[in-house]
Amino acid sequence: MKISDLKSLRVVNLENGKVLGRIHDLVLDVNEGTVKAMILPGEGKWRLFSSTEKELEVPWEKIRKLGKDVILVEVAQSWPLKE
Repeated sequence: MKISDLKSLRVVNLENGKVLGRIHDLVLDVNEGTVKAMILPGEGKWRLFSSTEKELEVPWEKIRKLGKDVILVEVAQSWPLKE
């Protein structure tokens, strides 16, 4: 799967059924050659412009299912946001 394919998928939280958004960026470990986390825009964050809203960083291991149409993750409702 390509990064562009991943960025087109909606991320849904299994804890509450809420759509968290689409992947804005990925955190990579270049030494290990792995993806460490997904970065999702915070609520109200503009996609093309910077804003003061925090971003949601979801560790890659929180993915429960990588589907054709959505990515299902399991994170607590009060999951910390990235500064």
